[in-house]
Amino acid sequence: MKALRTLVVAMAAVVALAVAVPAIAADPPFPMNPYPSATLDYTFNLQTLFGHGSKVRPTVYCADSSVFRRGNQIVFRLYITDAKTGKVMTGKDMSRVVLRVAGQPDLTMPYKPQGGKPDATSPWLWATTWIVPSDYPLGTFKFDIAAKPKKTGKWVVYNPVVPGTEWQITP
Repeated sequence: MKALRTLVVAMAAVVALAVAVPAIAADPPFPMNPYPSATLDYTFNLQTLFGHGSKVRPTVYCADSSVFRRGNQIVFRLYITDAKTGKVMTGKDMSRVVLRVAGQPDLTMPYKPQGGKPDATSPWLWATTWIVPSDYPLGTFKFDIAAKPKKTGKWVVYNPVVPGTEWQITP
């Protein structure tokens, strides 16, 4: 009886691996160096975290998150990179960068030092904050970032919200 049980468990494991291995192998490898890119003009590296201006105190300030409560201040900060050269776009390269949250006024994202205090060690990036209104709908919230390079004058829109990675507003 014990041998039969062992055989059944082993067969179940073999079947599970036979199903899982092709699914895992089908995923393309993550590009360790995306530059140069033949399909993109710019790449965006976005971070969202809890800000110190929160009306509802988060457990930890400055912690990365994609789940926020009404009254939390969300800090949106990002780097924009030229996908052909790998050059980080600064205030000299972009005429405007805007955060657009569904149902809210657009927020300009200035190019500034992290934490707002310029010194030799502060990394500079595009950043803005948004306090979730007390009546903002619960559930997923949609947003994107629009950037206007000085070189082309044409808006480039970055939409980070893809299925399975939605940002949430919770009670």
